[in-house]
Amino acid sequence: MKVRRQNRKEPSRRMGVGRAFNNSNRPSVIRSTVVTGVNPAKSKSQPCNLIKNSLSIGTWNVRSLESTSSKLYELSTTASKYGIDILGVTETHRPGIDEILLDNGGLLINSGRTDGIRRQGVGLFLSKKIKNSLISYIPVSERILSVRLHSKHINISVIVAYAPTEDAKYDAKTDFYQQLSDVFRDLSKQDIKLMCGDFNARVTSDNQLWSRVIGSHSLHSSANENGKKLMDFCALHRLTIG
Repeated sequence: MKVRRQNRKEPSRRMGVGRAFNNSNRPSVIRSTVVTGVNPAKSKSQPCNLIKNSLSIGTWNVRSLESTSSKLYELSTTASKYGIDILGVTETHRPGIDEILLDNGGLLINSGRTDGIRRQGVGLFLSKKIKNSLISYIPVSERILSVRLHSKHINISVIVAYAPTEDAKYDAKTDFYQQLSDVFRDLSKQDIKLMCGDFNARVTSDNQLWSRVIGSHSLHSSANENGKKLMDFCALHRLTIG
């Protein structure tokens, strides 16, 4: 897969629509060995200890990275400003599947729609010091991206997800969480698992009932439908909402 480099000065020539796949031809696994700008051999010989060292991890609904190259520049500078190593981004509005080398040396992996429509889209930003830890990624859909990272003692699997909105049809929400569960079950059981993104959810502050799922930081007394689905998912897969 060809990697495109960010170009702030010539947005019309910057990216096009990336490489697009039909749903039936969406690749199952893309290895780091075919990603330009990533040196997996360096990670094997000098692996980062992603567990011992402090990592800054976040999520951001960017509301589009497609319209102008300044959006990518903003992503690059913001990640550098806050020292973010791993950043899940949602609503990239970038169709197709591509990888972008940013000005700060980081890498953005994008998983978008395959019909050319500029809606949804999820991505994962990896900082310059982290990107060589990339093992592989799976662009599951325009709503789900799975990425695996190499660490010194134990690998890390990261899922970026963008759930349907609260007013979406019930079947759309059910299908999303079913697909998300299928992806989660396929992760290596030995990996540390992280999930980030925009779940359009409001979770309850009742951390006694959901003591193993949520902490004490929710601002809401009750959960909406999306929040209930998210909490059920986390309970099923032994995840804690941070």
